[in-house]
Amino acid sequence: MNIIELIANLGLSENEAKVYLALLELGPSLVTEISRKAEVNRVSCYDVLEKLVKYNLVTYASGKNSKKRYSAMPPRNLFSFLERKQKREEKQLDELKKKIPELKMLYCEPNRPGIKFFEGTEGLKAIYAETLKSKTEIFSVGDCEEWESPDLAAWGRQYNRERAKAKIYERVLIPASEKTINWFRNYPTTMKYTQYKILPKEKINYLFDSEVNIFEDKIMIALLKKPNRMGILITSAELAKIMKALYEMAWEAADKYGPTYPEKR
Repeated sequence: MNIIELIANLGLSENEAKVYLALLELGPSLVTEISRKAEVNRVSCYDVLEKLVKYNLVTYASGKNSKKRYSAMPPRNLFSFLERKQKREEKQLDELKKKIPELKMLYCEPNRPGIKFFEGTEGLKAIYAETLKSKTEIFSVGDCEEWESPDLAAWGRQYNRERAKAKIYERVLIPASEKTINWFRNYPTTMKYTQYKILPKEKINYLFDSEVNIFEDKIMIALLKKPNRMGILITSAELAKIMKALYEMAWEAADKYGPTYPEKR
């Protein structure tokens, strides 16, 4: 290993190593002299010298502008440069370790479910917009009361109009409540593409203020009530297959609690 490679391995580029070694030999010099000695393009040499100044390996000797002279700092400064570099890398390593869980969430590993989180009212609207891209029927279970809240009611009607326009069918299991009938009245234009089964509250009371949609290879979970309003979108063909099978059993079992609205297609 020659001395240029040795110095470059400390963390300098090849040109930085060449310029520093040239200055060690030359002493205080102009850029023209340094670039010639180091065999580095004169324009590039300016940038290299300024970087070496920041590294505390080169200093300004005298002069200004084109007459500015540079001088190499003593070779022992290479130790300080390396120590600073190591400290920066250790700090970066610590930061990376802290971010690994977050990076793992982003990593789309084959056969590993993908998970996305959507926060707040706008996040909730964004996650429901994903269902409007569905090429399959949507299986839905959840509470409809929170959709009567002022900041969701108008948007909810628009969402259902868009779903009907896209001819996306949906089956819905919802708990019985005073607002359930109002729900049907609010969305009369969507009944062609929607079927409801109303269940006693005690059968799905754990789903109040929330909703689950299963479509394509996705499971969407929406928490509708403030201040914890958010959505979760899970992409997994295997998990969606399991959830759809469970939904079909629940849909069939719901017949004993009452009819389907409107009547079965």
